[in-house]
Amino acid sequence: MTVERAGRFLEKTTHPLSRIADSVGRVVLALMVLLVTLDVVLRYFFNRPIKGSYELIEFMMVLVVFLGLAYTQTKKGHVSITLFTGKLSPGQLAVILSITYLLCTIIFSLITWRGIVQAEALRVNGTSSDLLFIPNFPFMWIVVIASVLLSLVFLGDFFKSVDDVLKTCKRPWLWLWLGGLFVLVLITLPDWLRWLQWDLARPVMGLVGIALLILLLFSSMPIGPVMGLIGYLGFSYLVNPDASLAILGTTPFRTVSNHTMTTIPLFVLMGVLCFHAELSKDVYTTVRSWVGRLPGGLAMSTVGGCAGFAAVSGNSMATAITMGTIALPEMRRYKYDDGLACGCVAAGGSIGILIPPSIAFIIYAQITEESVGALFMAGVIPGLLEAVFYMVAIYLMCKVKPKLGPPGPTSTWREKILSLKDTWGILVLFILVIGGIYTGIFTPTEAAGVGAFGALLLGFIRRKLNKDKILLSLADACKNTAMLLLMLIGADIFSYFLTMSQIPFMLSDIVVALPVAKEVTVWAILFVYIILGCIMPIIPAIVLTIPIFLPVVTGLGYDPIWFGVIVVTMAEMGQITPPVGINVFALSGVAKDVPLGTIFKGIFPFLVADVFRVALVFFVPGLALWLPSLMS
Repeated sequence: MTVERAGRFLEKTTHPLSRIADSVGRVVLALMVLLVTLDVVLRYFFNRPIKGSYELIEFMMVLVVFLGLAYTQTKKGHVSITLFTGKLSPGQLAVILSITYLLCTIIFSLITWRGIVQAEALRVNGTSSDLLFIPNFPFMWIVVIASVLLSLVFLGDFFKSVDDVLKTCKRPWLWLWLGGLFVLVLITLPDWLRWLQWDLARPVMGLVGIALLILLLFSSMPIGPVMGLIGYLGFSYLVNPDASLAILGTTPFRTVSNHTMTTIPLFVLMGVLCFHAELSKDVYTTVRSWVGRLPGGLAMSTVGGCAGFAAVSGNSMATAITMGTIALPEMRRYKYDDGLACGCVAAGGSIGILIPPSIAFIIYAQITEESVGALFMAGVIPGLLEAVFYMVAIYLMCKVKPKLGPPGPTSTWREKILSLKDTWGILVLFILVIGGIYTGIFTPTEAAGVGAFGALLLGFIRRKLNKDKILLSLADACKNTAMLLLMLIGADIFSYFLTMSQIPFMLSDIVVALPVAKEVTVWAILFVYIILGCIMPIIPAIVLTIPIFLPVVTGLGYDPIWFGVIVVTMAEMGQITPPVGINVFALSGVAKDVPLGTIFKGIFPFLVADVFRVALVFFVPGLALWLPSLMS
C-alpha cells in the first residue's frame, strides 16, 4: 500500500468515526445543560437537588471533550502557531508537517498505552465516585478509545504530509530521513543524555525543555501535544521513564474531569447561542440611538455593542467578527474613515475576553487554583473602563478631526427609550449569570448551565433559533471545548516537568533579589505578554507562561487575582498590536477591501488608550479587587 493510499484509507476510516463520536458529544453537552438547569430549579424552588449532579457533570465532561478531539483535528481546529510556517514553500511545509504529525501520533500512542494500564488499574481497584459510586474505569476507556482515534487521525495526516514531501521536494527521501532522524533523537533524548552521562542540572534541563518547546511551537505543531511531549521527555529525564509514563496515563482524565473545567463548554455554548440569536445586533442598535449623533457616535456605538456582546460571549475574536459584520456597513454609509471604523471594531472586540464570563479567566483559575467567580468580578470594572477609554479616545479624535467620524442619525427621546426594550434579554442574562455568581446563589458551573439554557430560551422567544442553528451551536461549542482542553492537558503534563526543573522558583528568587523596583520587574513581565499576544491567541499565552511568572509576581507581593486581570488585559493589547494582531487579521476577513496597514493605523489611538487604562489598574489595584472583596 502506497503512502498516499494509506493516508486516504485512514481518512475514510477515521473521519466518519470521529463525526459519530463528536455527535454523541454534542448530545451529552445538551444533556449537561438540562441537568445543571434542572438541578438548580429543583434545589432552589423545591429543595430537592439531584443527588450526585456534580459527579454526573464531571463524567459527562469527559465524554464531551474526548469524543470531540479527533473530529476537531479533522477540521484542523486544534491551535497551532503558523506565523513562520505560513511563509515556507509547499515542500518545506510538508517536511515540517510530517515531523509534527509523527510526534503527535507518538505522544497520543503513549497516552493510549498508559490509558489502558490506568483503566485496568481502576477496574481492579474498584475506584468509583464518592457519592453515586459510579465506576471510573468505563470513562477511562473512553479516554483510551478517543486517544486511539486521535492517534489514527494524526497518522493519516502524517501519511498525507509524507506524500506531499514526495511530490513537492527535491531529494524527498533525504528530507524524510533527516526528519525521521530528528524525531528519533528527540524521542530518545533522555536516554542519550543518560548514556553520555551528561548530568544536567535541573534548571539547565528546564531551559533546554523550554527551548525545544519554543522550537516545536513555531513549527506549527498543535500546542497541546507539543507541551505534553516536552513535559513527558523532561520529566522522564529528571525523574524516571516509568513515572513520566504514569503521568501520561492519569493526567488527561484528571484534567478534564476537574469540576472547574465544566464551566467551559457551557459558557462557550451560551455565547454561540447568543450569537445565533442576534443579541449583538440589538445592543449595537440601542447604543447607537443614544450616542450616534455625537462626533464618532457610530464608532462609540460599536464599542458599546462590543462590550454588551462580550457580557454573554467571552470571546474576543468572535466579538470582533460579529460587530464588524454589523457595524462596518453602517459606518461606511456615513463615510467614516476606514482606519477608525476598523480600528474601533478590532479594539472593541478585545473587550470580549475581559468582561465576564471570560474563558481566559476560567483557564487562569484552573492553572492558579484561584476562584473563577472572584476573577469574573475582578474583570467587570476594568472591562467597563476599557469601553469608556475607547469611547473617549474616539470622541477626542473626531472632535479634532470631524471628517474621521461624522455624526450619525439623531434619535428622539421616545426612540431612545423604546430601543432599550431590545436589550432586556442580554441584560437579564448577564444579571442572572454574573449576579448569581456574585451573590453566591450559583456556582460558576451552575451559572454557566443556567446561562446556556437562558440563551436558548431567548433565542426561541425572539424566534431567531431553529433546529439547524442549535445543532450548529452545539457543534461549535464542542469543537472549541476540545481545542481548549487539549491545550490544558498538555499544560498539566508540562507543569510536572517545569516544577521538577525548579525554573519557576529559581526565577522567582532571582527576580525578587534584583536591585530594581518591583514595579519595573512586573512591567517587564507585562511587556512579554504584549509580544506573546502578537503571535498567538491569548489562551496559549496564559497556559505557557503563568506557571513561570506567577511565583515571581506573588513573590513580589502582588495579588494573583489582580495579576490575572492585568495579564488578560496585556494579552488583549497584543491581539491588536502590529505586526501580528490576531483580531486585526480576523477583521480583515470581514473588511476584505481595507488594507491591513490601514487597520493597524486605526488601532494606534486605542493602544494609547490601553496604556493609560493599564497604568490606572496597575497603580489602583482596587479597581480590580474591590468587587471580589464584596462577594458572598
